[in-house]
Amino acid sequence: MLIRNLALKSIICHACHHTWTFEPPLGRRDECPACHIDCRVCLNCIHYDPGAHHECREPQAEWVRDKDSGNFCGYFSPKSDKAQTASATNQHDKLESLFKNDSKPSDQEEKKISSLDDLFKK
Repeated sequence: MLIRNLALKSIICHACHHTWTFEPPLGRRDECPACHIDCRVCLNCIHYDPGAHHECREPQAEWVRDKDSGNFCGYFSPKSDKAQTASATNQHDKLESLFKNDSKPSDQEEKKISSLDDLFKK
């Protein structure tokens, strides 16, 4: 008797944000049941990062040209919840807030800025 691994996994579609469960492995031509686009794509992988080298955080993965087309990457691991898809956005927002300068210059700084502006006016 053959015993099958019934450990179901979930995935969230990068295009329509539909979440569903599947029995691994996810094939290269498997599709999202809601929007019918390829689901084994870089955009659905937890390693996908637009700011990383080759847009992938897995250092040994080969470069994939079409991030939204099915591929054979051996490092593919599906994003399984909306928190994972939003994590990159949240990290980007945190970095922006670190470097954002909302403070107004003091009066003394204003005077220095205006004197520099006067100095370099044409």
